Amino acid sequence: MVSQSSRPARARSPEEKLVRRGDILRAAERLWTTTPYADLSMNEVAREVRLAKGTLYLYFSTKEDLFLALLAEHYQAWFSDLNALLDERQPKQPDEVADVIAQSLSSHEALRRLQLLLGSVLERSEQAIAFHQKVVALMQETAPRLPYPHDLAMRVLVHTEALSVGWQHLVEEIPARRNLMLNPDLKPLMVNFEEELKVSLRALLNYLQP
Repeated sequence: MVSQSSRPARARSPEEKLVRRGDILRAAERLWTTTPYADLSMNEVAREVRLAKGTLYLYFSTKEDLFLALLAEHYQAWFSDLNALLDERQPKQPDEVADVIAQSLSSHEALRRLQLLLGSVLERSEQAIAFHQKVVALMQETAPRLPYPHDLAMRVLVHTEALSVGWQHLVEEIPARRNLMLNPDLKPLMVNFEEELKVSLRALLNYLQP
């Protein structure tokens, strides 16, 4: 239990509440780097951020809501980086577009790992519809930066998400997979995320080229 004296002061203003919300997200992410999602509890998050459990629930009603908010934050960061890279490179050819997208995703491992949770557990959150609406809005902002008609650009971004989840599933560092990889017969399954995503996206974009 967190003692009264060690708890941070109550957040009263909208600005203070926004900072407190960010503190909770950072605490959850720190714990998640060492504790599997299934084993992580809201009690542990409350202790990490030095809040009463009841206060934590004022910000996030469930663990699913908390991690969905964390995923939304990482999506925002990735799309921001992708937009900047597209503006800088202004790719025109399919291979160039594929390389930019793959490069941008390679540096967002936390996003890719959180994506694996989306279909299995985070979709249970009551906030799932609002979350997907935010992601679509981010895609809408990025689509004009791609050298394709709008509908095709949106389709490319949806395919990118599916490919990211698929390749991340193969490279995800879990104890069971590490043990499997000790078997030399399974060496072909040891893949590089960025390189394989690049190959997949190049094939996709050349196929979809209008």
